[in-house]
Amino acid sequence: MKKITLLSFLFFSLVSPAQTSKIISGCISNLPDSISSVRIAYLKGKGLSVKEDFPVKNGCFKGEWTHPEKGIFIAYLDGTHTFDFVLSGGDVELNGDYNNIQATVRKGPGHDEFEGFKTLLSTGPKEDAIRAYLLSMKDAGLKEFLLPQLLPLNPDTNVYWLRAHFWDYTNLESASTLINPFFEKNRDLYFSQVLGHNPDTVIYYLNKLLSSPMNSDVKKVLVSTATYKYETSKYMGEDKVFVWLAQKFYNSGFADWMSEEDLGKIKEKSEGLSTELVGNPARDFAFDTEDKGRIKLSEVHSPVTILYFWDSECGHCRKETPRLKELYDEYKDKGVEVVAITLENEFTGWKKYIEEHDLDWVNGFESNFDRPNFLWYYYIPSTPKKLILDEDKKIIAKNLDVETTMRTFLDDYLAGKVK
Repeated sequence: MKKITLLSFLFFSLVSPAQTSKIISGCISNLPDSISSVRIAYLKGKGLSVKEDFPVKNGCFKGEWTHPEKGIFIAYLDGTHTFDFVLSGGDVELNGDYNNIQATVRKGPGHDEFEGFKTLLSTGPKEDAIRAYLLSMKDAGLKEFLLPQLLPLNPDTNVYWLRAHFWDYTNLESASTLINPFFEKNRDLYFSQVLGHNPDTVIYYLNKLLSSPMNSDVKKVLVSTATYKYETSKYMGEDKVFVWLAQKFYNSGFADWMSEEDLGKIKEKSEGLSTELVGNPARDFAFDTEDKGRIKLSEVHSPVTILYFWDSECGHCRKETPRLKELYDEYKDKGVEVVAITLENEFTGWKKYIEEHDLDWVNGFESNFDRPNFLWYYYIPSTPKKLILDEDKKIIAKNLDVETTMRTFLDDYLAGKVK
């Protein structure tokens, strides 16, 4: 089986548990008068974020590092003069020449191992040699920083094993994991390739991950990353993960970085979606019709029902409805019914549209929105919206594209290939 490996050789910082202060000092000869300080920075996005700024006097600088971060940082003099160095378990001394800045002499814990690692990389080594070197490092801060560029492996590594061990080389209890570029890359890989798209599987592993010991800010980043991914997911059924995240973290007070207004929106959306997840029974509701009076969804009997919320004035609906009509004409004799419920409260245009387009399915409306109606039970932030129900009105699919995935799904379901 092919092993999944992530190798990336950028060098920035990760936290180590100890947080005692250290002295960073040094002298840079031939330093221009325009440079008044040495800035200590880390990579953030495509740029640098300055963590500390030490004044320069007669070409020399000295300052106390009181932050918890350890690993590989960048000394920034100006846009064309920067160099990396190790900040680990003790004081650091940096001495060099502005005109040959990459030859700066770095003294302090971890530098010998870091230079050895860079030398190893220059030889074009195989992954096994890089892995062996990183795992054998003695400097804890440097090792903690560099290891997350590798994925954990064992003789039986596969995606199922990796789901449970993906973060073994990353110290999630460290606040500076947030400024480590490997963490950002690994987050993308974890959500896009490792977890897969089965919502129950995703929830199981996310629950296991987010219940483990973790720095609170790291946890917030993972929660917000997951929430955005699954709120906006294009994979059917993954809204179940969003609902789980909302109920566990946003509706419980964990998301203290969000405004009350935004929390209210997430709560409203998650509560609405929770009633219409794939596999749930569709909520029954009554609606008006012109020819049958007021009936309930449960009174529409068909092997398959497409519940379609729409508006005759909606631009997207005007594109989708004719396509759905074409599908309906093809599948209505195969056991497919459409219940089309308009969100409108004025019906002149709606009736005209139905007549002009010969919409001979079940057309429903609400004549009195003050009484219980479909909006009480379904989350409809925009139209059109489509839910596919089985004979017992259980939701079996949702929001499929009429011309592609919906046809395929209906063919498979009617042929007994989908349970």
